[in-house]
Amino acid sequence: MVKELRKKFVIITMSLMCLLLGAFYIANHCYRIYLLEQDTRQMVRWFTQSNILINEKNADIGIEMIENTFEYDSIIAMIVSEDGDKINANYIIKSDKISISEDMIHQILSQGNKQWKAGSYVYDIKQLSDNRKFIVMIDTTDDLFSFIRIATFLVLIIIGFLLLLLITVFLSRFVTKPAKDAMQREKQFISDASHELKTPIGAISINAQALRTKDKDNKYIRNILSESQRMNRLIERLLVLSKLDEKEEVQKNTFSLSSCIEETVLTYESVAYDKNIAYNYDISDNISFYANEDDIRRLTAVLIDNAIKHTDSGNTINISLSENSGVIKLSVENTGKGISPDDIPHLFERFYIADASRSDNNFGLGLPIAKAVATRNSGKIYVQSEEGVKTCFTVEFK
Repeated sequence: MVKELRKKFVIITMSLMCLLLGAFYIANHCYRIYLLEQDTRQMVRWFTQSNILINEKNADIGIEMIENTFEYDSIIAMIVSEDGDKINANYIIKSDKISISEDMIHQILSQGNKQWKAGSYVYDIKQLSDNRKFIVMIDTTDDLFSFIRIATFLVLIIIGFLLLLLITVFLSRFVTKPAKDAMQREKQFISDASHELKTPIGAISINAQALRTKDKDNKYIRNILSESQRMNRLIERLLVLSKLDEKEEVQKNTFSLSSCIEETVLTYESVAYDKNIAYNYDISDNISFYANEDDIRRLTAVLIDNAIKHTDSGNTINISLSENSGVIKLSVENTGKGISPDDIPHLFERFYIADASRSDNNFGLGLPIAKAVATRNSGKIYVQSEEGVKTCFTVEFK
């Protein structure tokens, strides 16, 4: 349970931090784009307003291509004249990386200096004396999406994510410590209370049995004996859960799983017969398994006992054990009422009782014990149910 709490804490914290960092990155990226475009706008305005690229010689007599020695590799400068719909563009500076289409020039001319951006280009226009236009433009794509910039950003993101993950995992110990301590106190209380109750309940049961030998027809004595036995079963299950929670190393050995399951199944055959339940089983032979044999017997008994309790007269219980591709599967299926989809997620919670009408002989501890036993022996348990049709509990071991 504590591991699940820590896992949820880490997942939630990392998700929130990733969302926060993502929002921060988007805001930062948008701000960087804005600053870059503003700086670039000032640069192209300086190019057009100063006469560093254009003079009367190359404006009126002819164009002389100037070597691009500026910081920007993507700067383009041209003198444009319009002859109807036809555009003549004479480049003063031309980039080898970029080819400006006539449509782009049309767009820039139509926008004029009312706008200063077209696509990824930041531009400025100066009107020359002969109605030609001097255009300077810079492509900002390389500055925003350079390989080195992206690679550096990804490396920083990965390092930051790993560092944040380590910090979150470390802090999760302190965050979940109060819950861990509370659960430990709860487990200790259940264990201590169960041991303390076992002695008086045993004494009550012995005294009731002694009184019953003298007065067999006394209904009050029968009730005392019945309730004391019921309380004793509850205490035994609480003690079993307490031991399972301690997660002590159990003795494991290789044994015949087929024989173990078959012996447990046969134990309940007479109980099913008394309730007029069709009791079928299919146990594959020669299946061996490395685990604690007592745990497997307890797990099987819980599932069969649970199926018998929730199967009405005239219905059927089917039990099967099989092995396929290294996966051992134990299934206990019963026909009848089925389980509501609302109850299925809570079936393995302690003291949860799905069928309140049958709570007299049910403490809501059998299935939690089954899950704990399966987990301790490297297995997993799950349930499938159709209301009004059947319910099937399956345990898988590798």
